[in-house]
Amino acid sequence: QISCAFLAAQSLVFTPSQLIVARVGEDIVLPCYLDPPVDATDLTVEWRKPDLNPRFVYVWRDGVELAFKKHPSYEGRTSMSINKLKHGDISLKVHKVKLSDEGRYGCFIPTLNREATVELLVGAVSSLIISFGTTETDGDIRRLVFQCESEGWYPEPEVLWLDSEGKLLSAGSTETIRGPDDLYTRLVCILVVGIIRVNKRKVLSSTRLQTLLLHCSHSQGIGSSQPIVAIVGDDVILPCQLEPAVDAREMTVEWARPDLDPKYVFLRRDGTELQQDKHPMYKGRTSLSEDKLRWGDISLKLTEVKLSDSGAYRCIVPATKKEYVIKLTAGSVSLPTVSISKASSGVVLQCKSEGWYPEPEVLWLDGEGNLLSAGSTKIIRGPNDLYTVSSRVTVERRHNNMFTCRVTQNNINQTREALIHVSDALINRMTERKGKLENDKEQIKKYLKETERKREEVQRNREEEENKDL
Repeated sequence: QISCAFLAAQSLVFTPSQLIVARVGEDIVLPCYLDPPVDATDLTVEWRKPDLNPRFVYVWRDGVELAFKKHPSYEGRTSMSINKLKHGDISLKVHKVKLSDEGRYGCFIPTLNREATVELLVGAVSSLIISFGTTETDGDIRRLVFQCESEGWYPEPEVLWLDSEGKLLSAGSTETIRGPDDLYTRLVCILVVGIIRVNKRKVLSSTRLQTLLLHCSHSQGIGSSQPIVAIVGDDVILPCQLEPAVDAREMTVEWARPDLDPKYVFLRRDGTELQQDKHPMYKGRTSLSEDKLRWGDISLKLTEVKLSDSGAYRCIVPATKKEYVIKLTAGSVSLPTVSISKASSGVVLQCKSEGWYPEPEVLWLDGEGNLLSAGSTKIIRGPNDLYTVSSRVTVERRHNNMFTCRVTQNNINQTREALIHVSDALINRMTERKGKLENDKEQIKKYLKETERKREEVQRNREEEENKDL
């Protein structure tokens, strides 16, 4: 029986390569995993930030958190899931993110003497306030002036004015003030719209005014131009934001999938969700944040993602006569496992991974990252549309006898790996066994050949005796 400590010693610590981005005040997960996955509840796990003193943001040892080792700025704000630790998931959850949390984090397992790093980028955003008034010129002629303000941004944003056709308008310079908390606390952008003759009481129509108000915005667009990727079972946010951020609590908000009947995955009207119009497969799984609605954030939260959730979603606010399309791609992944088997030809490694979607690719690599020649991958698609893949490779002695099975799916940008070390002793035994088997084969061949020769000789003698009798 192989001990947990031995299995852990064969594991690698890895993190996804992408940058983690969080907003101030949010909760965020810094991902880190053991590969192959082993129970980490009895291992020492250290999360640290090298620029701090003390550097630890979380320490887990002998099944408990060592809170006294934690940097004061992280007290009560970091945690790990005990249930996930059992499956090699040593990710760190950071609560109520601050600007000072930005930086590089190390995920370290002393048993392995290996560290993986995660980069966290933190930002802050806020809603916009637009006001307007007039300035006196000559006589009865005045100019209508709009002012756009926003507080609490990081990093420093850009302010743009656009007309109803999306064309940039010429505006005054933006005034920026950076506060002691490092937030850009005031942005002012002045736009002179046009001339009004007071004696004729000529004013801009409400429609034109609304158009101007809806187009004073920061540089980030509404919705998301990039497809959103989610893993089956996870929760995901489909982003959609009114710009500028106006209170949307009393607005009608529609989230729909045109390929469904009924098409609505969420419908809110007069401050209330209309459950009866929702497609049955989304019941209990979609919601909007009441707090975020007041700031114009009408993003949809979709819980417990399913493969059938993949598709194009439309975020519609009828009052603006606009809709935004957000594409969601759902995928499923799992960690591969590698086993060693004996064969006449040497050491055979078998890699298997269940529960993938879309269909993944399996690669074998040596300790230097070189691709190994392997047999064809066996692929089975189950009744739940998930793929099970398996691949075998015969290996010989290498520089460090480290081998990696990599399962990857480019469409959802997901990769899982399992690494195994094959000892020289095992390879030698297999090689010696192979040599012995080859020698045994030669001996058997000789024996069979000699037996066949003797049988033929006996047959000839018998035939000769029979001929003499005749």
